Amino acid sequence: MIDAAKDMLNERFERGIAVYAQTFGVTPDELPDLFSERVGSRYASEAILAAGGPAWNDTSLDDRSRSVVILTALICEGVRGNRLATHLERAVRAGLDQPAIEVLTVLLSLYVGQARTSVAAEEIRHFFLERDRSDTATP
Repeated sequence: MIDAAKDMLNERFERGIAVYAQTFGVTPDELPDLFSERVGSRYASEAILAAGGPAWNDTSLDDRSRSVVILTALICEGVRGNRLATHLERAVRAGLDQPAIEVLTVLLSLYVGQARTSVAAEEIRHFFLERDRSDTATP
């Protein structure tokens, strides 16, 4: 029984590493050190275990839907900068494009107000402008 529980925790930790590696756009081997440097090892370990659970692995939601939920939460909380950009990039990889994300901010403005969503709209516009510049600068 104890070995089975350890195996379950190890599997959950590996799934969590995969989720965060995908979010940060790094390999699973790179993730633990990168994440620990960013938030500390205790927080990183707990977050990785949580990410290995049903929120990220249940097939009831696909990655595109998860990205909509996460962007909604981040926008409503006023999150900006690299943290928002990281999730915008993940959302793009999950199939959301600029018009879809812009419509999300318009819809949210109706429910949470323009104070938060207008800041997010600026961040989103800047994100896609920088992304387009990077795409055109790459030979």
